[in-house]
Amino acid sequence: MYSALLQGPTRGESTMISKMFRIALTIVLASFALSSAAWAATCSNSSATGVYGSVGGGIDSDGAPSGSVSQLTLDSTTGTFTGTSTSSHNGVIETYSLSGTYAVASNCTVTGTVTAGSGEPQPFSAVVTSTGGVKEADGKTGATTGSFLVAQGSPKCTNAGVKGSFGFQATGVFVTGAPFTGPLDLIGELALSVNKSGDGVITGEVAGSENGTILTFADEPVTGSYSISANCTGTATITPKGESALNFSVVVVDGGKEMLAIETDADTVVTATLQH
Repeated sequence: MYSALLQGPTRGESTMISKMFRIALTIVLASFALSSAAWAATCSNSSATGVYGSVGGGIDSDGAPSGSVSQLTLDSTTGTFTGTSTSSHNGVIETYSLSGTYAVASNCTVTGTVTAGSGEPQPFSAVVTSTGGVKEADGKTGATTGSFLVAQGSPKCTNAGVKGSFGFQATGVFVTGAPFTGPLDLIGELALSVNKSGDGVITGEVAGSENGTILTFADEPVTGSYSISANCTGTATITPKGESALNFSVVVVDGGKEMLAIETDADTVVTATLQH
């Protein structure tokens, strides 16, 4: 998720900064997770440390849909974090850096600040859960957004390292300019494999609804490809038969058992998860 915009921004750059701030809290408020064992004890900064992936979305304070996927590194000794995010604000896809501070209280509530790109720090709050994740509420007046975060663990971040069968779920909205306009909700079963050249291959089927048009598994066989980098981020493409490809940016979490994703096609605000 942006380049430095410190001095003399143009009108377009100011708009980008504004969008960046609108979605920043959605991206980062879920940046703090505990294990179930930690939940039973008193919480502290040391309960939230290491690399995490997060996915979130909702309606921003300007009434537009937004979504994001990010990868963050939390340092409990300094109470700071850094990372990058890919986001969609009303169908405009952007990537920029994130940084901030955090403090985990003994009652497992979290407060802190987040800075998107070169913007001003914004406050946030969150609540750690007993399942290794976090529930959050956007601190920006007028916004209705939420997100969750999952620890990366120790996955083997290669194409072969994440191959296998994954359940797929995607939800969001297509806006003006997309193949259709309206809400999207998909589920599916995807098989990830590696060919002789080491390329990631996707096959499977999906079902769901596109603005009320019902899709069945028989209607929607899919093919595609994926590529996972050593830093546990990557890309995936899923193409339903006879339709345009859906392109995603992904983050590998939970030791390779799960991937968090956001569609990167223009005029879409769609986030997704893939789980073993």
